[in-house]
Amino acid sequence: MELHFEVIWANLDMFLRGAGVTFGVATVAMFGGSLLGIGGAMFRRSNLKVLRFLGTVYVNLFRNTPLLVQAYILYFGLTFIINLDSLSAALVSLTINNGGYMTEIVRAGMEGIHRNEIEASYALGMSHVQALRYILIPHALRIVYLPTVNQFLLLVLGSSVLALIGLPELTFQARKIEAYTFRAFEVYITSMIAYVLLAALSTILLRAIGWRFYRGRKGILGRRR
Repeated sequence: MELHFEVIWANLDMFLRGAGVTFGVATVAMFGGSLLGIGGAMFRRSNLKVLRFLGTVYVNLFRNTPLLVQAYILYFGLTFIINLDSLSAALVSLTINNGGYMTEIVRAGMEGIHRNEIEASYALGMSHVQALRYILIPHALRIVYLPTVNQFLLLVLGSSVLALIGLPELTFQARKIEAYTFRAFEVYITSMIAYVLLAALSTILLRAIGWRFYRGRKGILGRRR
């Protein structure tokens, strides 16, 4: 079998565009999903039964159904309500799906904070909202930072299924190149390497950010002051 990697160089711009879309979609979904996760975790920990019920329904619905099914419903099934393009449907579905996972990640971080810290904030005269803002949420985010990095990598890889609704990300571009070059081995080996590089660069970047904000603190990057 002869390998013809020259087709890769000839279509390198398509691979780069696809990688850019993959990283961009994952970044937006990570940010939006984190906000949903914080809200969902607060719902799950609420003293109000209706809020706990809503948080539980959200987590179970979007964690226990495939991302592709959710994207199909948004892109094909709701056209009588709203007509989303492939990028919008991909962003919304990936963000909501990620929010379900981030809810449990953030909730685990909140439950990992010692009760004495919360009681100390109340003793200092903080309101419940201030305790959440200055104590609970910042400390929880420190605890869950590394799991969040792993979740971002899963978003980068999981976004590949959204090629099936026309999102022009890396896998979509690889399929497109393979369709007219008929060089499946070269194309998919290259896309696999591209995903590995994206994951490696994302890990380096996110660990650098974590080191900048949580340098030397227990619970992040394995170091102490």
